[in-house]
Amino acid sequence: MVLVASGSSLNGAMMVAQYLMKATGKNVITITPESILAGGALIDEHSFVIVISQSGASTNIIAALKYFQDEGIETVSLTGNIESPMREYSDRIFDYGVGNEYVDFVTMGVQTLVEFFLMFGLALGSDGISESTLKDLGNTIRDQDTVINTAEAYIKKHKLQLAQQQPAFFVGNGPNYGVAKEGALKFQEALKRPAMYYEPEEFLHGPDMQLSPDYTVFLLDDLNTASRFDEVFTALHLITPNIHFVTSRYFSEKVPNDVINIPGASSSELVPLLTLPVIQLISAEMADIGQTWETTPFFAEFDQKIAIKTQDYQKELKSIQQEWEKDQQK
Repeated sequence: MVLVASGSSLNGAMMVAQYLMKATGKNVITITPESILAGGALIDEHSFVIVISQSGASTNIIAALKYFQDEGIETVSLTGNIESPMREYSDRIFDYGVGNEYVDFVTMGVQTLVEFFLMFGLALGSDGISESTLKDLGNTIRDQDTVINTAEAYIKKHKLQLAQQQPAFFVGNGPNYGVAKEGALKFQEALKRPAMYYEPEEFLHGPDMQLSPDYTVFLLDDLNTASRFDEVFTALHLITPNIHFVTSRYFSEKVPNDVINIPGASSSELVPLLTLPVIQLISAEMADIGQTWETTPFFAEFDQKIAIKTQDYQKELKSIQQEWEKDQQK
């Protein structure tokens, strides 16, 4: 199975790739359209190719679809808008249930995509959909309310620390590596703040050497007992006070001041459903507090020169925003 995506859609695909491999017993790779066009994967007519774009209007995604079409490779497209330009180049196209958004970068789409693929994996699994698996998934989704309340309380308590504009690291393993990548992206998009993402051991093999007391590090814990998050968390305090540890390790114990303590998931594959909302909420609320949503006038000129969406995309965004504003007034 090949998942082709870009930006937040790629990050969501990375969060579920391990789960899909376990559910289907098949190899799953995530890859960008650029890598496809550069010949970065062995894909042929026997490959099961899923192309993902919430807007359905990303020019690089459409370029990849054209490539597959020219090569005689069938594709299945997932989008929030089945009437979007990618429809013309897709063999089959499905709405994965999120719709489109009027902000110019994804917010709801990642979470919805992860939930879609979890259900997709259940349906494809060789053992079918078991009651226990559905129960675990349902419990994890219900725990998101607790996660949001916990994150909001943490933001209120640490907002001055979180408001710093110095570089940030996001560190995560397995499915949480996709969350780390999404966290860095959201800090760049919403907070206009330099941010990087790594797996823990990669972080410890060089990138950590640039740390100084004003750097921020987000540690996204998982259920992998081989990972050294607790050791890294303790050691980082020797360099910087700006550490935020998203974990369930302290759920029944006294919680340290810089820990965002969330409920535990039944498996590591479900952990992104609990860690992702924390990062999204921090990014959104700190962007509101810091008033960092707007880009500079220089970027507006750049954006006009380098189009990443099809021609009518901005008109569609305005239409969606107007509909949303009407709904809010009702």
